Amino acid sequence: MITIEIASLLLFYIVILSGCGGSGTASPSASDPVVSGDNTSITADGSGAMLAQDTELSTGFSGLAVKNAFIIDGNDRMVSKRDVALNTQFSIVYEGVKNYTLKNGKAFPDLSIRVMDNNQVTVLEKADMLASYTDGLSETDASVLRATVVVGDPMKAGKYICTVQVIDKNNANAAILSTWEFEVK
Repeated sequence: MITIEIASLLLFYIVILSGCGGSGTASPSASDPVVSGDNTSITADGSGAMLAQDTELSTGFSGLAVKNAFIIDGNDRMVSKRDVALNTQFSIVYEGVKNYTLKNGKAFPDLSIRVMDNNQVTVLEKADMLASYTDGLSETDASVLRATVVVGDPMKAGKYICTVQVIDKNNANAAILSTWEFEVK
């Protein structure tokens, strides 16, 4: 699993590479930043980054593409702040995921979650949450992914960092990584 430091460097690299327009090109290959609703995104050469301005959910992707990343609560309502109540849940949702390397027409995403407290201690970790789909997923089913975190024991009031990672099992260089800092109240 990628650590927060590496995740930050990945997002930094994507933004810098995109801002530079690639290596030595006469015209930039990066898109201009696009602001739609509460999200800002930028893409370049199969990579990109987006930031949800209200929750500050940051998402970087390379190889895989994602149209939208957002956070919902346990009642499937959009989350628009960084505070989460104890004994609730939230989900980071990806819509429009594509560019999988298919095997027999199926996608094989690896979806993992890690939550760390303010002292960088892992309090929740779930690896390969889609492992039970041994025959893979259709492209349609794999285009929407949801990682759910139950905010309860061992969590207590305080600040946390949640990272969600999607890796194409058929192409380890194709990935999506989101990071969200939240506070349990």
